[in-house]
Amino acid sequence: MLSTQKKIGIAMVLTGSVLLLVLLLSIPLQMARTTQIVLAVCCGALFLCAMPLMWRDGIARLRANTVKRNPWLEIRQSGFFDLIKLFVLLAVILGVLCAVGALSYRSTLNRHVALADPTATAATLEEALLLEGFVDFNFKQDLNILSKNYKAFGMVALVLLAISAVCFLYIWFVSPIVRADESLSMAHGVYRTVGQYAMAIFVVLIMLFPIYWMIISSFKTSTELLAPVPTLWPQEFVWENYPNVLKRAPFGRYLLNTLVTTLFITLGELTIGVLAAYGFSKGQFKGRNTLFMLVLGALMVPIQVTFVPIYVMIARLNAIDTYLGIILPNLVSAYFIFMLRQNFMAVDDSYIDAGRVDGMGRIGTIVNVLVPMCKPTVITVTIISFINGWNSYFWPKMVTKTEASRTIAVGVQQLKNTFAGQEVSNYNEIMAGAVMAIVPIIALFLVLQKYIMTGMSKASMK
Repeated sequence: MLSTQKKIGIAMVLTGSVLLLVLLLSIPLQMARTTQIVLAVCCGALFLCAMPLMWRDGIARLRANTVKRNPWLEIRQSGFFDLIKLFVLLAVILGVLCAVGALSYRSTLNRHVALADPTATAATLEEALLLEGFVDFNFKQDLNILSKNYKAFGMVALVLLAISAVCFLYIWFVSPIVRADESLSMAHGVYRTVGQYAMAIFVVLIMLFPIYWMIISSFKTSTELLAPVPTLWPQEFVWENYPNVLKRAPFGRYLLNTLVTTLFITLGELTIGVLAAYGFSKGQFKGRNTLFMLVLGALMVPIQVTFVPIYVMIARLNAIDTYLGIILPNLVSAYFIFMLRQNFMAVDDSYIDAGRVDGMGRIGTIVNVLVPMCKPTVITVTIISFINGWNSYFWPKMVTKTEASRTIAVGVQQLKNTFAGQEVSNYNEIMAGAVMAIVPIIALFLVLQKYIMTGMSKASMK
């Protein structure tokens, strides 16, 4: 059982952790410097006050223990040790990039200073700007990615080194105290659980923030959306953005085109994928594995390499700006063939033999035996194919020329050309169109997410 002083210490540590999170959030939110200092002082005071309350019993038991410790062995056995090595390695890499960037920055600055005035010297950019012939724009254009961001690389390296130092000190000093006190070990289990949930929530918020920003921006005015200081909540909700989208572009036509092409693409990828996966998993013919390796090789070829010959083929078929031109190049997916083959291979051949005894042919065996037994993966392939078809942008952008055949992804991009007569660009209406485009996909994912997770996990384990 936890004593009263340990409960107080736990409460103080949790409170300090919350204040630390608020302190970290205060940096991007640009809170007042006084507020940040108060938060830092309160956070440090809570942690320092919690230490003697929580560690007193553990330190006493550790001193009473006569067994000789091997701290380095304990460190190597700790799960934090691998994390420390990773952070240190990343810090070293970023430190090297920072050094290279700093040298490049200095070399570029000296070169432009010499061009401005061969007799002058400048230690900083501020001093260089005082020179009459120094052109700041030309200097910034000559900087490469390392020289532009070397300070950021150095800052991240320092942060990683600080985290590594904290983890090392924890393993060296705190971990033995925790192991010596059973009740304190229970308390640290609570910390671990709270930390895992906090990290999960933090990651979810990071991933959902772009969607939140898109939805909120769709209700703003163009002026507010383009303001120098962004707002996390609209000052005034503008509901007219959505009707304006429907007036400015044939969104209904875009949705119909997307639905038709996506359904045919999904049907083609599913049908061809199932049949090919059956042949590669249960078929017996020469060169089966070689042909499958060629299929896997297709995964390594990006569409930017193949779209030119595909475009020429579609043009010779007179399928430019038609449904056929969008659908035909996307009827086969090597990735889906791979996923389905992995699952079909896990089905015992005795089920196939039983189906043949019952008088089933190959198609009957596939439909009545393999597909039902691999239902989660088949559903996953169907959902992912539908999502990919719905979100496809590159190929429909290349092959469609008029409003009659454009898909929703291309249509949203075309909205930026419809702001004639407005004072500023209609990014708020573009956001509204993007929201309308993703609603079906989000609804589909929320309803069928369990099948996606099950199918992907099974495919990865086979």
